[in-house]
Amino acid sequence: MITKKHILSKTHYGLNIYSYILKQYPSEEAIGLSISNRECKPVNNPFLPQYRGSLKISVVNGNAVYQDLTEDSFKGDVFDFAQLHFKTTTEDELLIHINDVLHLKLESKVSDYDSRLERINQALDDIPDEEWNPKFSYFKRNLFNLYATKVIGISEGYKMITDTVRKYRTDSLRKLTSKKEQSAYKKKYFDYVTFSGMFTKRNNTSLIKHSELLTIDIDGISSINRLKEIRCKLLEDSYFPTELLFTSPRGKGLKWIIKISLEKATHLEYFQAVSKYLKQMYNIVMDASGSDVSRACLLPYDPEAYINPKYSIH
Repeated sequence: MITKKHILSKTHYGLNIYSYILKQYPSEEAIGLSISNRECKPVNNPFLPQYRGSLKISVVNGNAVYQDLTEDSFKGDVFDFAQLHFKTTTEDELLIHINDVLHLKLESKVSDYDSRLERINQALDDIPDEEWNPKFSYFKRNLFNLYATKVIGISEGYKMITDTVRKYRTDSLRKLTSKKEQSAYKKKYFDYVTFSGMFTKRNNTSLIKHSELLTIDIDGISSINRLKEIRCKLLEDSYFPTELLFTSPRGKGLKWIIKISLEKATHLEYFQAVSKYLKQMYNIVMDASGSDVSRACLLPYDPEAYINPKYSIH
């Protein structure tokens, strides 16, 4: 993760940042920063051009700060000065931009993610919920059936999950003692949906239309208390409002269905971003194998499944 401390250590306390910015503003005299006793000779202030030689830069506690000798209020540290020039939206974007333009080669994955997440959620806020009606494919019988039976929505999916018709097979699955037996039983007896879109056939090349839904699979939860704890965290999360949430067929995991916007990121980029977000915010590890857009989600019985109140389930 890029930090101010990392940047200061790579830019001679920030002096290199001042030099870069000052060179972007032509003046009648060559601009240079020569340091003596941790102070630089005053130079022209590009943001107050009416004064000449009024910008004083000095290093204080390992940080190059500035002050205009004619305007007492014009002062701050190197990052404040950089913001005057780059005009970025967030601090993370500022640090990333400094890293890029000065070719500092600092690691930026987390910061890139944080910055992208903010833009993603802005795009989500712009989607009118009353006009958004996601549709996806339902596949009857079992996982061996690759051809979609019909198209359904969130409300119908919720009704299927809370219907007692699925109780017997869900209970039977959970009574099996080995994962091998459970895996074989699920494939043979559970129907499923592809929450992320409508398909003629379940594979990534047969997508008709993306639903702008993403399925997050959190498996291997150690106890009922931990499962309830994670469930509460997901329902209370402000970044990603829950569309649908239910317990997985084996009873040791959760299926979290959230809304995404493909205008700002791809399906895979969202999947990766949410994975990092859950790990960073809640120390929750999700199933990394579920990134495919055609990922099948088996439908168990869960009478306590949650559906966003905006949906009509009458």
